[in-house]
Amino acid sequence: MKNIHEITGSETAKIKFILTDIDGTLTDENGKIAPETYYMLWKLREAGFTVIPVTGRTAGWASVAITDWPVDAIIVESGSLVYYLENGSRREFVHPSVPAEREIFHQKIKEAAFSANPRIKVSVDQYSRFNDFAFNYAEDEDDRLSFEEAKEVLAAIKSTGANGNISSIHINTWFGDYDKLPMSLLFLREHYGIENPAECAIYLGDAANDEEMFGYFPVSCGVRNLMKYAEYMEHLPAYITDSEGGKGFCEAAEILLTAKENRIAEKYGLSR
Repeated sequence: MKNIHEITGSETAKIKFILTDIDGTLTDENGKIAPETYYMLWKLREAGFTVIPVTGRTAGWASVAITDWPVDAIIVESGSLVYYLENGSRREFVHPSVPAEREIFHQKIKEAAFSANPRIKVSVDQYSRFNDFAFNYAEDEDDRLSFEEAKEVLAAIKSTGANGNISSIHINTWFGDYDKLPMSLLFLREHYGIENPAECAIYLGDAANDEEMFGYFPVSCGVRNLMKYAEYMEHLPAYITDSEGGKGFCEAAEILLTAKENRIAEKYGLSR
């Protein structure tokens, strides 16, 4: 991995879409989005970037956030669906592989998880999830498990035929052939007509469940707290920030904004 400050002008010039994880990437260690991070999302939008969070967070949360956040769409529940606005109205785009019999599959997932580790706790936001089933392993101190324990739970769940991954706070599980990357590629193609997102998008993340995104996008960036998971990952991002969480996101975003401002100034012969 290179430092994000080493990113080249040819790379930044191609970036039109900014895909970003939320927890641990936009948020700080206390789980909050700092004012400067939220303001940075506005700055990116106003500069003409298309910003799309890609998260394991719930559909219930995103159905509200899409109207409040300065973003163009939100891919949620590890890629099962997308909320976006069209002519001021909220729309949803569901991955075609999401099964109809979710309750049956969720029961299989729960039985496997509790058999693997009776201490595992269902995520407190499960009630507002539509498709995936999430377990908390690091969001709340009282329910904390080690990453190795989380991997054991996920392995047991996958033995049932389910899919899943581990974020910085949750074990997200589901039945269906989707994940962050497949849905990102599908939505960008269907909604924006982008056939090769690798040429025009950057992805920012912080944890092992971002690995597939890092592997696909040549211009990818991890915030510094990613390093705690690096030993568990085969695909690391091309770049890493100096700062963690939201500060790291702002660090990378500022570089993209400055590069774009410089290109505009150069184009019109303006001094900076």
